[in-house]
Amino acid sequence: MSEYLMRYSKELKDILNRIDKIINVYTDYVEPIFKYPRHKELESSMEILPRICNENFYINIINIFEKINNSNICIVGPGDINNNISNCKIFAGPEGGLINALKNNIKFLYITGDLDLSLKLLGEMEFLSEYVFLHVHGDNYTRIRNVYNMNYNIIYTTQVITPYCALPIGVFTDGDRAISLSMLFNAKTIEVYGFDFNNVKCYHKDYCFEEKIEKLNISKEIIKMVAKKLNYNINFYDGKIILINNN
Repeated sequence: MSEYLMRYSKELKDILNRIDKIINVYTDYVEPIFKYPRHKELESSMEILPRICNENFYINIINIFEKINNSNICIVGPGDINNNISNCKIFAGPEGGLINALKNNIKFLYITGDLDLSLKLLGEMEFLSEYVFLHVHGDNYTRIRNVYNMNYNIIYTTQVITPYCALPIGVFTDGDRAISLSMLFNAKTIEVYGFDFNNVKCYHKDYCFEEKIEKLNISKEIIKMVAKKLNYNINFYDGKIILINNN
């Protein structure tokens, strides 16, 4: 391990310890409902991911941790934003939130996604976010191969533990993954905008499925579960969610 990584080995261990607390959220809660078998994700990981992580994988994680740790962060989703977000210094969100990034002239620290967004928006991703947490699952193999040679700072994520180079998050949708990551990186407060769990927003996609509303309901419950496991208070307001770190 390099001197750089030795310096931050404690932070890496702390992140992994927090992951241990939430990794079973997907297998215990989501998998029994949607019947998405975990072996499909393992098969995709085997096809796409390297077996050994290079140093950049860890350096990217530490760089993100340093910016979020004990800081305030705003997570921006795809829905309408009726609040003033000009006081936010750090932004992040799911790939659907890139629509609002364009509208509000902001750049995300990171986005979470699986590349099922519009191909036009895919071309803007590099300019709208510093890092991409790219989720690997059973049906996005072709699109992931298309970004291999692009200049993204990519960190691969999975919903289950694999023997490959990925950060196993254990949650479900791009939205709850974006919020959960900010908790994993020990944000002081998390303000969430543009998340409407009662209405499907697919402005960022070329297509949208009816089952999405059920996914939104499950996503809301997952956010509550992760907040409890990682010791965050969570409050839902009209058009806004606030999570406060109690650690």
